[in-house]
Amino acid sequence: MRVAAVLSPHAEWPPIVEAARAADRLGLDAIGFWDHYHSARPEWAYVCGWSAYGALAAATERVRLVPMVLNALHYQPGVLAKESSILSHISGGRFELALGAGDWPESFAAWGDPFPAAEARIARLVETIRILRGVWTGEPTSLDGSQFHLDGATCTPAPAVPPRVVVGAGASRATMRATAPLVDELNVYADPELVSAARRIGEESGRALSVSVHLAWDWGNWPAEPAPELERWARLGADRVHVSVGSDDMTRRMEVLAEAAGRVAAMPA
Repeated sequence: MRVAAVLSPHAEWPPIVEAARAADRLGLDAIGFWDHYHSARPEWAYVCGWSAYGALAAATERVRLVPMVLNALHYQPGVLAKESSILSHISGGRFELALGAGDWPESFAAWGDPFPAAEARIARLVETIRILRGVWTGEPTSLDGSQFHLDGATCTPAPAVPPRVVVGAGASRATMRATAPLVDELNVYADPELVSAARRIGEESGRALSVSVHLAWDWGNWPAEPAPELERWARLGADRVHVSVGSDDMTRRMEVLAEAAGRVAAMPA
C-alpha cells in the first residue's frame, strides 16, 4: 500500500515546502492539498491552488502531486485541461488529477454560487473527465452532453502521458458507479464498508481500478500509533492512503509516515 501526505490544513508556506521536500526524500508516494477557496472562519486558513502545485513541482524531484481533491464545480474543463497539462510537463509526469463532484454547500452559499443537485454534479464530473481524456490526446474534442457542449475544443501542449485520474467519491456509491468506467482510482472516506463497495464496483467495471482512503489525521487527530492504523487499511484492501497531516511539525509527521509505510511494505502478502 502506498502512503501519500496531504499538507492541509496549514497556512504557512515555509513549513509546507519543508514537509514536501521531506516526503520527497523519504520516499512517500505523493503530496497534495485540500481544495476549497472558502474558509469557514478567518482563522481557518490553509494553502492550496495551482500556484502551490507548480511551486512544489519545482521544489521536489520524485514525489507525485495529487490534490485531495479538486472540486469540479470550481473549474471549467478548459481550465482543468490547461493546468493539468502544464503541471504534468513541469513535474515530469508526476501530477495526478484528483477530482470530486463537489461538496460543502455552505461554501457555495457564502460566495453566492449555485450548488446543483447531486445528479447534476455527478453528470458534470463524468462529462469533465470525458472531456479531459479527449483533450489530453492533443486532438480536437467535441461533446454534446447535458452539462457541456464542445465543438473541436483543443488544448495544447498535451501531456506526454495522460495524468492518472482519481475520483474523490467520499461516501457516494452513485459517484463510484458513474465514474468507475473512466478513472484509475476511487478515493473514499475512512469506512471499511466504503472500501469494500469501491473494490466491488471497480471489479464490476471490468477495469483494474485502485482504491484509496482519505485519513483525517490533521492537528489533534494524529493517532498515537500510526503504523498499526496504516496496516489495518492495507489489510482492508486499500491500495493507497492519503493522510491529512496539518500540524506544527509536518516534517516529523513525514518521518513517521515513511517509517510506517516501510512496515506496511514488509507485511506478508
